[in-house]
Amino acid sequence: MSFQRSHQRGFTLVELLVVIAIIGILVGLLLPAVQQAREAARRMQCSNNLKQQGLALHNYESTYKRFPSHQIGSGHLNAQQQRGVYSGWHALLPFLEQTPLYNQVESFQNVPWGANAAQEQVLSTSLPFLACPSDAGTIDPVQPARTRTLSSYAFCTGDNYASSQITPGERNNAALSAQKQAIRNRGIFGRWNYPSIGEITDGTSNTIATCERQRPNALAAKGAATAIAGTITTLQPIVCKATFNGRVYLDPAGVPTNDTSVGYRAFGGNVYFAAMTTILPPNSASCFIAEGSISYHLTNGIWTAGSEHAGGVQASFADGSVRFISESVDAGNPSIVAPSAQAGGLSPYGVWGALGTKSGGEVNNLGD
Repeated sequence: MSFQRSHQRGFTLVELLVVIAIIGILVGLLLPAVQQAREAARRMQCSNNLKQQGLALHNYESTYKRFPSHQIGSGHLNAQQQRGVYSGWHALLPFLEQTPLYNQVESFQNVPWGANAAQEQVLSTSLPFLACPSDAGTIDPVQPARTRTLSSYAFCTGDNYASSQITPGERNNAALSAQKQAIRNRGIFGRWNYPSIGEITDGTSNTIATCERQRPNALAAKGAATAIAGTITTLQPIVCKATFNGRVYLDPAGVPTNDTSVGYRAFGGNVYFAAMTTILPPNSASCFIAEGSISYHLTNGIWTAGSEHAGGVQASFADGSVRFISESVDAGNPSIVAPSAQAGGLSPYGVWGALGTKSGGEVNNLGD
């Protein structure tokens, strides 16, 4: 009787290396596709957030025959005197199915920010419709220990240097009415200003209502704002643009370190927290004009739209539509000083500036 020995042939080293190389190539091909699919889903969620905001604005307008102000309410000033500190997101809460939260925030109208644990908890409520899932920043780079309601969006104030400025007269006047003087901008939104839909003579489909303004994930990273010397009558936006290299600010010392960062205080109504301008194109610099000793979040400035979406930002228009706007959009001449908030006429900042004005008389063409 004879026995036949069975032999099992294994992989050679060369074959094993070839298989590993093939797997590596497949992974290299699949990972970008997976990442693109995830970003597409995040971008869709972000678009849905903006649609909810647009619907809430129209429901508010339908109820009150006016759009809300981006800066409203009260807060701590001197001996508990009133000033606008809450954002338009607070006003829109009942129209975003958040009436209980609205009532809670209202109960703290005369309490200084951070006064007690109950207020801190309310002002730290997670609101998914204000947080774009593509935003990388989740921990405030200025005050990491502090938690606030996050926001990836802002109200469009137009193509002028937007301000929350409280004048010395307002600051020292105990009368509530003296501290509720309106600031009207060339865009829809301003401080204690409630425009009617009839004021949007450029057309609701041509005028931005809310837009992405991303949170920075590091102190001097994209999305933050920096100080720049000048006045509202002399500052050229190109000077602000030069402070930023596309990733970080060239002089980190100009970025504030004494308060909550942009996007980490959703209920803060100051322009620093709640506004965006159509002066510099998306994903470029934001600057506050360091004029005198006025605090950065009260003063005039350029508050630029930004996002983590490749190539641009998404915006909700006054007709409720949502569109993607490229960072290469025509933004006119950044060497021209911004028009005053009260000025009429065309925007000097091209298509981008025109999209921000409510009654500039421009004919907009986004090519879509």
